[in-house]
Amino acid sequence: MAVAALGAVGVFFLVLNYVANISSQVGPMTTAYRFVKAVPRLKVISDGDLEQIQVPARWVPDAAIQSFDTTRGLVAVEDVPQGALLQQGMAGPPPELQPGQREIAILINAETGVAGKIRPGDLVDIYATFSDQNGNDKNTQARVIVPNAPVLAIGQLQRTDAPNADGTRYQQSEVVPVTFALTVQDSLKVTYAESYATKVRLALIAPGTRSTVTPGGDVLSKAQIFAATPSPAAKKAKP
Repeated sequence: MAVAALGAVGVFFLVLNYVANISSQVGPMTTAYRFVKAVPRLKVISDGDLEQIQVPARWVPDAAIQSFDTTRGLVAVEDVPQGALLQQGMAGPPPELQPGQREIAILINAETGVAGKIRPGDLVDIYATFSDQNGNDKNTQARVIVPNAPVLAIGQLQRTDAPNADGTRYQQSEVVPVTFALTVQDSLKVTYAESYATKVRLALIAPGTRSTVTPGGDVLSKAQIFAATPSPAAKKAKP
């Protein structure tokens, strides 16, 4: 019994010495925040996205944030992977309306208008196709109605019923609500296009650049396409 007790005391001091040795190597601990799941760009960072952890101070980056208030509504500036430590520059305020702008949302065809490429904060040109009121197919026009439209948010995918061209039955289409920050005049243009255009599409502008298109000035009609395309007879007659 005495030998066992002495052995237990010896093991205790060995463990204590080992822990002290490790502590001296690791150094003091400090607070940090770690993402428990991936957070996409411009998503609000909530309590469920972060966990508070204690890590050795020597292992924490200088830019690490050690005090974070999730009630401020800050969003991820870029896509954040799971397991990343919260650092300066990762969180910022969400996009806001500028003076004179209006927030407006329209439904865009998910396949032809968004295709998963456009994200909040991007600039897009908004295209619309209008049919001739007199039924002349050659007078159908496609035009840029709003250039450099800032995207505020993209909603969840929705499925809606749309009539076929012959009006006999309905087919399902997938649409996505896209919210823009526009002037009053541009908001009216988009509202008109959503109501009367046969199609509304978005064209993503390269990051860091702006579109040079003049609103309403870039128009292409079907008649112009026909005029620029040789007919089959003309192709055969060409030597």
